[in-house]
Amino acid sequence: MDKARAEKLREIRKLAAGHILDCTFISEDQDAVKAVIQHPGMVSGDYDVNGQPKLWQMMRLMGAARFFAHSHPLDQSGRTFRDFSKMSSDRMTFMISSEIIFYKELYDFSIKKTPLRMHVLGGYIGSSSLNTITKMFDSTEKVLLSSSVTQVVSIDRETRRPKPLPDWWREKYAASAKEHVSLKFDKMARPDNASSYECHVSWSDTDAYCHTNWASYARYVVDAAHHSSRKGDLPPFEENLTKGLHRIELHYCGESFMGDTLTVYSWEDQNNLNSLYFDLCKADKSIFQCKFHFFDS
Repeated sequence: MDKARAEKLREIRKLAAGHILDCTFISEDQDAVKAVIQHPGMVSGDYDVNGQPKLWQMMRLMGAARFFAHSHPLDQSGRTFRDFSKMSSDRMTFMISSEIIFYKELYDFSIKKTPLRMHVLGGYIGSSSLNTITKMFDSTEKVLLSSSVTQVVSIDRETRRPKPLPDWWREKYAASAKEHVSLKFDKMARPDNASSYECHVSWSDTDAYCHTNWASYARYVVDAAHHSSRKGDLPPFEENLTKGLHRIELHYCGESFMGDTLTVYSWEDQNNLNSLYFDLCKADKSIFQCKFHFFDS
């Protein structure tokens, strides 16, 4: 696909995403670099057959709040939270890492999850990367259900290389960024006895840049875990599922597209059976790694 068509499709999908989001911008604290968003909340499709929240749906839900916060015009000038639309107007941003925490309250059906209040906060700012903190509360804003840190890198549309963030933007938000750190994960070495699972990237798995969507990788590894568990390769997995997923680390180190065949390798930490690791490869090259940490009980 040529660049002009890809850019046109990206803009169309971006506009469509913004149009269907039924969110409300509640408030902005410019000193704290914080936006409060009301989200319609969770629906039945956000839960799996075991009645637990689907990881990839929670990623999309919090991602929708971030997208809305960063793109919703706050005044007649078109200014957006963190000046994000202005800052990103001449570049692309790609996810490179994320850490997500599910709290026990997310699994508690007695806590109403419609609507939700999302706190979107500015985080670390580097030379060409930045992160954003998202906290998901119930409607009272007293019960924290989930939180995440997502880090993206600024990319030049022509060269596809990292592009430094604008000086004016870094200077404006430098003070608030000082208390935060970059989200980095060490690359894991895959053991020889890791279980394997093959999957294919479908058109519906892709994003506005025509790459595989960041949340789709989470679905691939969850499917891989169930497949490997059924084969008998991950004995503690079913028990861990009953305890619930607590913390997830995601590291994006490559890209894939519609039609690609991917292989997911999964294995358990022999020193901590509450942890499950994944290495997703394209043509034997690792493009995504992930760690699942389950609750102890």
